[in-house]
Amino acid sequence: MGCCLSKSKVEPIVASCPQCHKKYDSSVVANIGTELYDHIATVHCPEQGSIECVLCGSTVLSKGYIDHLKKEHNFTAQHENGDVPREITQNVTCPECSETFQSHSADELGNSLYEHITSLHISDQINCSICEDSINPSDYVAHLRQNHDFVIRSEIRVEAPLVTSSNINSLNDAPRPMREGRPIPKPGDKVLCKWGDWQYFDSTILSFDQYKLEYYIEWDDQDPTGRNIPIEHLAVNQSPYEDEIGIGSLVLFHQGRYCANADMGRLSGVRWHQGKITSITAAQDGTKLYSGSHTKSEEDGKWVTYKDYEPNFHNYKLDELRCAPNLFDILEQNAAQQNQELNTLTQCDVYLSYCPSDSQLDVKAGLAEKPEGTNYENTNDPLKIKKDLESLGYKVLSNIRNPHNQELDLNKIVACIKNCKVFVCCISDDYASNDNCRMEMQYAKKTAHKPLIPIIVGDGGWDWQATVVGMLIAGERYIDFKMRDAFDEKFEDLKTQVGNLTNKSGTQAVDTTAKPTTPENTKKDIFISYCWTNSHLSKENNEIKELVGNEWNDPRRIKSLLAKKYNVWLDIEQLTSGQMTGMFEQITTGLINSKVVCAFVSSQYARSENCKMEFQFAAKSLKKPFIPICVGEDMAWTESVIGALVMGSGVPIVDMLDVRKDSHLEKKMEEIMERISEFIQPAEEEVMSDSPPPDYQSAIKSRAPRVGDHVISHHFRHAYYTATILSFNKEDMTYLIQWDDGDPSGRNPRYDQVGLNIEPDEDDIGVGEKVFFPQGQYGGTEGNNTGGVRYHEGVVDSAVERNGVKYFSGHHVRGGDDGKWVTYRGYDYNFHNMTVAELRIAPNAMDALFMPSE
Repeated sequence: MGCCLSKSKVEPIVASCPQCHKKYDSSVVANIGTELYDHIATVHCPEQGSIECVLCGSTVLSKGYIDHLKKEHNFTAQHENGDVPREITQNVTCPECSETFQSHSADELGNSLYEHITSLHISDQINCSICEDSINPSDYVAHLRQNHDFVIRSEIRVEAPLVTSSNINSLNDAPRPMREGRPIPKPGDKVLCKWGDWQYFDSTILSFDQYKLEYYIEWDDQDPTGRNIPIEHLAVNQSPYEDEIGIGSLVLFHQGRYCANADMGRLSGVRWHQGKITSITAAQDGTKLYSGSHTKSEEDGKWVTYKDYEPNFHNYKLDELRCAPNLFDILEQNAAQQNQELNTLTQCDVYLSYCPSDSQLDVKAGLAEKPEGTNYENTNDPLKIKKDLESLGYKVLSNIRNPHNQELDLNKIVACIKNCKVFVCCISDDYASNDNCRMEMQYAKKTAHKPLIPIIVGDGGWDWQATVVGMLIAGERYIDFKMRDAFDEKFEDLKTQVGNLTNKSGTQAVDTTAKPTTPENTKKDIFISYCWTNSHLSKENNEIKELVGNEWNDPRRIKSLLAKKYNVWLDIEQLTSGQMTGMFEQITTGLINSKVVCAFVSSQYARSENCKMEFQFAAKSLKKPFIPICVGEDMAWTESVIGALVMGSGVPIVDMLDVRKDSHLEKKMEEIMERISEFIQPAEEEVMSDSPPPDYQSAIKSRAPRVGDHVISHHFRHAYYTATILSFNKEDMTYLIQWDDGDPSGRNPRYDQVGLNIEPDEDDIGVGEKVFFPQGQYGGTEGNNTGGVRYHEGVVDSAVERNGVKYFSGHHVRGGDDGKWVTYRGYDYNFHNMTVAELRIAPNAMDALFMPSE
């Protein structure tokens, strides 16, 4: 018996070009799209430059306009009356009994027809009406789906609402569904489970044993064996989110099929396997593509002789992969059974998450093995960081172990994270590759929603940036603790953040339960930008280890004097968010709503990434008036990028280095007040204005690239090349770029791995500033790239001026130990006497997050 699939007539759809209104008509939506796009590409898109989309008003590169229409507006075909139906009703008739099926969904239509045919009309043998192959009846549906793409679906292609200029705004405003973490498997869920020799198959959960952490399942193919599944061998059959998969992530991927076995009572199905992601690339439309390899081989007992076996998998889309659940999520689900004593024991200020192999003390205690080649002499031990935080009065917990066997007590760790005030993660390559560490971090951020402070430790490189761990902190500032000789300075930064995110007695740390910051309650006259190390009050409150300055030039004391006449913004009184991106947003709102910035500059201020970010954003991006007030103990900061901005502005400096008594302070306050009066009046004299606030969003001079900008961008192994921006994702702070040399790989760099390919301002660069510098060339590869100049990340060591021109010298930030390729022709650890025209700079997080809209 043979079956054929027929489709009843569909009324033709009339469409018109949004630019010139030329008409097209067809009964197949895909045909309209193809004809319409060909017309737009040949008639309306110039070979170079950009075009304004008539539907959303976006400015799009000409060569990317068709992709924009497809991705953002899904065919954008218009009826003559301007309306396009969101769905098209389709009828299909069974060829055997003429029963008619109707649906707005092509997939539902195909499934209904197939279920009807297989249940009523399939005999002992069937010939496919499409390819005429002789098919086993039990494999007929799979044959149609695999070899003929559902037939009907491939003809119709109606999979999403059609969008027009009349409904684009309402669709864009529609809420997007969000999922905070991986789904927790529960009875009734469809899952993939390990069976036998490292293969995974479809099944359904029947029950869960919370003590054994095992699921009891039923195989979809009715196999009666192997139905008790440990948690680590199961994954919900649901597409993961992008931030769940990075380089090195373990996933399940499909490869090959298996046949039915009547003797075992088993139906046919798809084989899934455990793999490890080794590369992530982007398709032309920006879709991420994942490649990798099997984690198990024949030596592990895996069966590798099945049909279609390959050791690697290539260019899988996200919805073709699956991920195992997070053990910490499941343990947290059972936390209701924990007793009050456990909750009391696990209450803490800080949970410190670290990999034992990064701690020399843990290695000496036999709790971890020392990784080959690791040198602890120049690194900072996470346990020393823990001890120093405890010396300040914080209760810090980490890596809770069972006293009987020294194994990690996962239930207590879950309770600690749930009950902590701030989660400090000590990130390294070892940390990113450790499943427990990764799950702790995912649970803390995505499930428990804890304030998170990332710090970088260990003797390894920076490969962690491409992993899930790196994705979790994309867009957030981290503290680099890798070098031991920088411990004191970095620890001051850590204490500042911990102080802001906890609410302990004896400190002036902010209460994180306070109401959220809004534009209304951040409208201040003056924004105080300062480094805690220069505050005597911060030292008295035990918030810093060492004071650089004195009680008379303390920024907080000066703030209290200014507050008698003005409304003043100070971090410890305003910050309420636990997340770093939230803190950046509040700081930016405070800067925008202030009238003048009092910047208490010092050498410590110039070395602080947060202070530098604040000042550059205020002075360069917002063009805010500022008053530089010199505190601390020296003028070394003048050689930094802060110094370049201040000295180059011509704004007079209020020098408070020698203020040592009340009379000196009183005189300096008169000078500061006089300077402030140039910009604002005291609060009690100021006349309220109904004028709207300045539109800083449109006036920002941002260092962050926009769509269409030419940039220097990171590729692989810490090398940078020229490219063009296609889009920016503010959720994970990554760009989609198109390489100038046509290379299809590595097209999703982070915000700090991209810099505008234009000459920066001279005051953007100073001693200690990170830059991109050119060094070396590379040749073209047939079918891959055309060759060009290599750029690298460096740090400026010196800046000298000769004949009115500044020359900058420095060295590479990364070396061979960091995974950087250092054997290319022309490699030199240092760079010498480069002008500002040869260097490029990356945007800071504030510029990237608050880049003006297109």
